[in-house]
Amino acid sequence: MQYLDDDLISEAIAFRRVPLHTRLFRKTYIKACACFLVAALVIGIFFFHDSDDGGSTSPFILTAYAISNKDTQAAANILAKGKKVPISTFETENGLSGFVISCNKVNDTSPPSVIIIADENHSQDHIAEIAGIEKDPTQNYYFYIPGDNAAEPYTLPLFLTDREANLICQYTVTITQMDGNYYAELTEENMMERVTTPTPSQSWNMIQKGGMPVGC
Repeated sequence: MQYLDDDLISEAIAFRRVPLHTRLFRKTYIKACACFLVAALVIGIFFFHDSDDGGSTSPFILTAYAISNKDTQAAANILAKGKKVPISTFETENGLSGFVISCNKVNDTSPPSVIIIADENHSQDHIAEIAGIEKDPTQNYYFYIPGDNAAEPYTLPLFLTDREANLICQYTVTITQMDGNYYAELTEENMMERVTTPTPSQSWNMIQKGGMPVGC
């Protein structure tokens, strides 16, 4: 054939390829999946955000303790991101040795507690006194015992709850050794909204009102 059909030329000019994203989103279930992913991303950013964004302030202040050569009592150093402060190991009345971190109690009038955080099983141990540290009634204490096979730097994760503000605060404290001395640094600080499961009565009330029970 030595000529071009005019009808074919007209059809070629009129033909316009539909973009791939347009062809894909013609399918209803693909649209629904895309909407779900976008919604999940937005919710994730809203409910879990780093405190450095300036939008929220952490309700807790973490403190590391180090043995002071000038005083019989330990020196207390407030932890902050990007700042290394001295930290030491302390002995307890039952022979345990570990690092001590404390945090202020938020809306809590109970006596100060000492919680053992250990890589190995020390769940049966109880700490009443820590040599060199006089317990402050406004603080709760965490006694961190690295495992025998734990590699440095040590990493201590903490999850603290502020029920009144409906927040769960996540912290990571990293402990490193330099020139024979230990230093602690707050390397991670995040806050998320605390989600709880509704009680049966709350669920029933929501169903009666025509809603569905969700975490609150």
